[in-house]
Parts: sequence; C-alpha cells; structure tokens
Amino acid sequence: MKKIRNIFFVRVTGFMLYLLMGLAFYSFSQQDPVFTQYMNNMLTIQPAYAGISGSLNITGISRAQWVGFDGAPNTNTLTINGPLPRFNVGLGLTIVNDKWGPIRQNGLYVDYAYHAKLGQDQFLSFGVKGGFNVSQAYLTDVVVNDPNDPVFSYDVKINFLPNLGVGILWHSDRFFLGASSPKIIKNRMENENGENVYREVLHFYGMGGYVFFLSDVVKFKPTVLYRWAERTPSTIDFSGNFLLYDRVWAGATYRMENSYALIFQFLVNDQLKFGYSYDQTTFHPTQANSGTHEFLISYDFVRGRRGRQIVPRYF
Repeated sequence: MKKIRNIFFVRVTGFMLYLLMGLAFYSFSQQDPVFTQYMNNMLTIQPAYAGISGSLNITGISRAQWVGFDGAPNTNTLTINGPLPRFNVGLGLTIVNDKWGPIRQNGLYVDYAYHAKLGQDQFLSFGVKGGFNVSQAYLTDVVVNDPNDPVFSYDVKINFLPNLGVGILWHSDRFFLGASSPKIIKNRMENENGENVYREVLHFYGMGGYVFFLSDVVKFKPTVLYRWAERTPSTIDFSGNFLLYDRVWAGATYRMENSYALIFQFLVNDQLKFGYSYDQTTFHPTQANSGTHEFLISYDFVRGRRGRQIVPRYF
C-alpha cells in the first residue's frame, strides 16, 4: 500500500509540474493584480496554499498603486482559508475587487488543496482553484485625441468570465517552494457592439522562501516570486524580511526593472497582524505619482492543542 501511494504521488507531482510549465507558454500579457506582501496572501495566486498554516485565517489587503496618477490601479482582496485536518485538506475563498483606468473587475474564487505528508513536518500540497470574474470597461468615458476612434466608441458590457487554476507547493513551517497557474481558461470580452476587445491570459508563477534563525530574537526570511506572461517582460520579486522578537517584521522588496518597496508588519499577538508597504517605481512614472501604498490586516483563529498550528506564522 505504501509503495502504491508513493507511486501515485510521484505521478501526480509530475503531471502537475508538466501542466504548469505547459500553461506558461500560452500567455499574452500581464493582467493579474500584483501585491508586495504576497508572501502573506499567496492564496490569490497559489491554490495549494489553502490551509497550510493549520488554522482558519482571514486576510485583507488594500493596494492603492501610483497614488496621484490618473486612472491608477486600485485593488482590494479578502481571503479566507483553513484546514480540514481529518482529511488532510485545506479550503479557501478569495474575493477580489480591482479597477484600473476605465476597467472594473470583481472576482470570486474557491480553493481546494490536498496536503500529503512527506516526512517530519514537511508536506507536498496540490491545489485547484475555481471561480469567476465579472468585468466591464467604460471606454466611452476615456478622453482621447481622436473622438472617432472606433476602439472607444463602445463600452465593454458586463462579461461573466469563469476560470480554473492549479498549483503545487512543497513546504514546512520554515520554507516553501512551489509553482502555479491561477487562471487556465482564456476568456474573451466583448463590447456592446459584439466585438472582441480583450482576452484573459494565462500566468505562471514560481515562488520560494526560507526562514533562517539568526539568534534567539532575530529571524531572516528571504523570498522570491517569478511571474511570467507571453509578450510581457518576466518579473522577479526579491524580498528580505527580518522578524524581531516574533513580533515585528521589517524588510524590503526589489521588483526587477520595475520598483522597490519597504515592508513593515506588526504582530499584536499570535492571532492579529497589521502590515504596510510602500512602493516606488524605478521608471519614468515616478515623476507623476507619490508611490504605492499597501495595507494588510490578518487574523488567525488559533486552534487548541490538537491539530497542526504554526505560531508565529512565517508565511
């Protein structure tokens, strides 16, 4: 039985990685929201993240990008996830409200993850995501040089866009390494004249992180996030955060050829955490905006002694 189970996990792992890598080569452009504090909100891009902390968690993030820049992106997310230890399963829910320029988008997704124990405190998690976006664009409100431009002659009506995603994550209390593609279906959006004006694309993410115990009071957590979409430059986020006295996170992020950020998080107790990050671009628009502000609030409903509860949470 043990041999059969091991063969099953090897084959499933291989299939998931093959699928994820294959999906990466059919993207068109970058569309998904980007978060600086992604390591505390991975459910938005990684369904295998659901339930890995061992407790029910609620996290909200509000991101105001390029403040002062007309039509700048503004994104709000709420994620809820928790484990079902008896079945080695995690469940999650993601709600997204996103707008940039004339485009408005709301999404609702549910996540399912199966956690296979590999050894002492190590797990391999397989996740699937399913849900939908409701999108529309007020193109006729855009001020353009040519008022007769047919692209802006019609608004994009409300489009219902169902989608699916997959992910895989190898993790313990102190590290994680994974890959995901949160949207597989390439939906098309139509304007009020019935013309295709927009197409959803596939995104591929690779992610990893590790927590180093430097002393009794200081821990260091470097993380990396790779993001790829066809016909759009790949981006890599390099982050380094220090945890002091298991209460205060302080660090920075560099997004290659894009921006840099400072991150600060405070753990009020083992359950409640507040976070803030400030981003500034490294390209020309930095002269026309006052940066990006991202606020986080997270709460864990700590379980009793039974089950697997990680305190403090490192990601």
